[in-house]
Amino acid sequence: MNNNDLTNRFYYIYRFIVIVCIILCVRIIYINVVEGEYYSNIANDSIYKDITIPAPRGEIRDRNGILLAGNKPIFTVKISKNEIDRLGKTDKQKKEQINIIALKLSNILIKNKEKIEDSLPILIQDSDYKFTFDEDIRKWKELNKIPLEKTAKESFYIIVENYQKENGITLNSDLSVVEVQKILNEAGIYPPISVKDNMEFTRQLDKEQWLYKYGIQDKNISAKDAFIKIRENRRIDETLTDLEARNILVIVDAVESKGYLQYEPALIAKDISQKTVALIQENRVDLTGVSVQVEPLRYYPQGNLASHIIGQIGKISSQDEYFLEDERYSKSDYVGKSGIEYIYEKHLKGTNGYEKVLVDSAGKKIRDIDHKEGVSGNKIFLSIDAKLQKVAEISLEKTLKTLQVGGVYESKWGNTNMAGATKIYKNANAGAIVALDIKTGKVLAMASYPSYDPNIFTNGLTKAQYDSLQPENPNDPLSPKPLFNSATMTAVQPGSIFKMVSALAGLENGLDPYYSIQDKGYIDLGGGAVYGNWLWNQSRQTQGYENVITALKDSNNYYFYCISVGYNFATDQKIPMGDMKKGKAILDMARKFKLDQKTGIEIYEVAGTVPDPKVKYEQKKALLKDDITEKMKDKFNDITPSSNEAEYKKRVDTIISWIDENPSRAEIISRLSNLKVKSSKLEEIADLLKYTYFMHADWTTGDIFNMAIGQGEHQYTPIQIARYISAIANGGYLNTVSVVDKLVNKQTGEDTFIENERLRVELSNYGNLEYIKQGMIDVTDEGTAKDIFSKFPIRVAAKTGTAETQGKIPTKDEVNYYLSHLDYYNVDRSEVLKLAGKIKSESKYKYKEEYYIKSAILQLNPRLKLDNLDTFKETYSDYSWFVAYAPYDNPQIAVVTLLFQGGSGGHAGPATRDVIAQYMGIYDGEVKLHDEKDDLKIKVEQTEENKDKITTYTLPTQQTYVQELYSQPKVENKPSQEVAIPKKEEPKIEPKVEQKSSENKAPVENEQQQEQPASYEDEGVIFDESNTP
Repeated sequence: MNNNDLTNRFYYIYRFIVIVCIILCVRIIYINVVEGEYYSNIANDSIYKDITIPAPRGEIRDRNGILLAGNKPIFTVKISKNEIDRLGKTDKQKKEQINIIALKLSNILIKNKEKIEDSLPILIQDSDYKFTFDEDIRKWKELNKIPLEKTAKESFYIIVENYQKENGITLNSDLSVVEVQKILNEAGIYPPISVKDNMEFTRQLDKEQWLYKYGIQDKNISAKDAFIKIRENRRIDETLTDLEARNILVIVDAVESKGYLQYEPALIAKDISQKTVALIQENRVDLTGVSVQVEPLRYYPQGNLASHIIGQIGKISSQDEYFLEDERYSKSDYVGKSGIEYIYEKHLKGTNGYEKVLVDSAGKKIRDIDHKEGVSGNKIFLSIDAKLQKVAEISLEKTLKTLQVGGVYESKWGNTNMAGATKIYKNANAGAIVALDIKTGKVLAMASYPSYDPNIFTNGLTKAQYDSLQPENPNDPLSPKPLFNSATMTAVQPGSIFKMVSALAGLENGLDPYYSIQDKGYIDLGGGAVYGNWLWNQSRQTQGYENVITALKDSNNYYFYCISVGYNFATDQKIPMGDMKKGKAILDMARKFKLDQKTGIEIYEVAGTVPDPKVKYEQKKALLKDDITEKMKDKFNDITPSSNEAEYKKRVDTIISWIDENPSRAEIISRLSNLKVKSSKLEEIADLLKYTYFMHADWTTGDIFNMAIGQGEHQYTPIQIARYISAIANGGYLNTVSVVDKLVNKQTGEDTFIENERLRVELSNYGNLEYIKQGMIDVTDEGTAKDIFSKFPIRVAAKTGTAETQGKIPTKDEVNYYLSHLDYYNVDRSEVLKLAGKIKSESKYKYKEEYYIKSAILQLNPRLKLDNLDTFKETYSDYSWFVAYAPYDNPQIAVVTLLFQGGSGGHAGPATRDVIAQYMGIYDGEVKLHDEKDDLKIKVEQTEENKDKITTYTLPTQQTYVQELYSQPKVENKPSQEVAIPKKEEPKIEPKVEQKSSENKAPVENEQQQEQPASYEDEGVIFDESNTP
């Protein structure tokens, strides 16, 4: 080797080293300069710990500042995976450690009967393993009467079809699925179905995602097999029972569900007792990662009061995941689910604070680094008066319970007998009252019975609580539903309270208010169509000559039959007035009062329905299709749906098309024969078609009569009726209804008042309203409500209404009902059961069991009709309506009361009177509300054994609280409610005063301005408090 070769080698080595050094230098510069912040964050995350300080939700108060929804401090248990993971090096060790800690923690909580936050979607009941995902889908299908075997796509279109039938509309076929879903959502219908790509139930998607988290790819795996696999995967001790293993998995799953946010502690239990706190502290060495914190819990100091307005909260579900797009939310958060809590969620949600601490490698706190107080949500003031609301709820409940026993509603203004002439209204178990400010449209009170206590939702429902919220009779659509707001969600016939619309339509069409029509008792239209006045139907009496004013006073049906068609049937002459256009003038007047539209109230409501001849026709046709498709299954000589489905559908469609022609009965029989219908069934089917459907598809004079007196196809909610009555009282002004008075911004203190839109009903002569008002005052002076208001010191204008309800009340157990009456049906039990089983096995779809029993009975005894099967069921009683405004000379408040199956309209009068009395300050009784100051503390029973271990700290009202055991305490020195905390052996309390700026705050009645408190530290507990007025 020569010197040149050696020199060249050194030269290349030198170049290589230089290049490597340059690369290393560039990389170091890049890491420190370009990606410095990134790696700094990684380093920080390993030595810093962020403790979230939950912010309280904003308060909800009544118009006078009375607290309806607030927050109170409770103890919560949380567990941090990061700290537990430090106990083990391998994945196996980490799993074993969390299992040990989870088992010990669950045993402590169960022993003390604490409620664990259980979101594990596998249930074990009597050795039966179930996915909650599947149960949720099943329950939803049953609730919406969808066959269980239907797919998500099929279920979606069943919901769409039902929506179209119920509303008498047909959606454009060009609409996309997403657009159809939006229409359903706007109508308050939220099918739990994802319409993206292939339709799937959202709970099915949740199931697949959850199984994937544990490495399970088989989405059809059984709940038991999934449980076994997950148990094995998590290395749970084989000696433990499945129930013990499940207790571990409940906690493990809560921790694993944090995903990439595992540095955040997972919530395990809320509102635990002081005894449980002490046990956790005693076992802290064995409970690494477990902490106890004091956090705000949503609470409702007035309990059930105004619960349908306020609403309730619940955990974020798959349908609420859009909340997670907001950085203020996490998956474990509770959000508004209904009412104001839902509608104003973004306003009520606070912004969480945090405490950043420095920890060592064992996770032990070294010192505080940073601290930021949480900011509570905005405050909402409702327009309701809590005391008026209380009276409305008390009076409504009192009325219903008195009706159920046929008792007497007692009052200083006069007692009212609630027993009917021939019956007791024992099924009067639901109703609503609405009170509006006549001038503004603001809701002063809105009661719905039965109600519920929203407090039960703040910690998750127990089975007993869930059951208490379900309808007493799931088969009965009128069965009481505690979660259902009847004031905004129940649309029914108005009965005679609609007569003011009919009267005004006549007056606007040229009717002389003093034109008299003699009440002849009834009008016979021929063909068995007889329409009588209520008094004639009741006792064969008449009411003499009636004009607009007296007809309203007496609620005379005969008069309104006549003016609805512009014809005096008593004299057989046309009434000197404009053309009523076959009742269209009345329908137009109803629309002017927007009875076909929502009122605009912030919480969920349904729109009423003004009768429409076209809608009636479409609904009748839809009902015909359903009925005839079912009834013709065994009526053809040569085919059945299963033998030739296409031909069967073709023939059924042909029969349905005849509704457009309304052929004669003889022609129908001839056509059915040509379609090869069995000769023995020709007359039966012909009569069904002719007399049930064809003759009633078009708008008849009888339909006009019924429409004019508030019967028939009308459907309105109490809140709609209250707005309509307000407009009569205030000179024709329709206000958008609102239940919110103002919003107060927590950070700025700025008030935002909710203004209502105000439009005037279009009338040619507003003076016509005076005749309507005169008729209404006569109702209480000398008419149908005279006895109710004869001793009342304030003049009240009113109107009674009774709306007929057709049909029989389904029983709780329909199968048992039908089987218990087989002797009457003249069929054999064994034959019924055998045939029902055969029908079920051959059925293409799955129906409720009673369907197969009914079908079998009707086949075994063809002489029976469907109505015969319900002979022994109770008949529905009428709806009872009462509307009023007061004072008559200076209208301020409009009140509407609706009683389900309450019988006479007068039965709703005393409750209406009591609400007016409270508003006017003359209510006969004391109205007590709960004092919020009694609730803002954690109560501890102090005994001789623990009195030396209890230290009492004060907590400021409505603030954010965080308590982490074995950390540095920070207690603000402010007189308020008390919280008892385990005392350390030798506590040292060093005051450390922090100067805080006062925040802007709007003055509120019954509230006091409070100073910012000092902050104290003590070894053992942390309290971080952000002042929330």
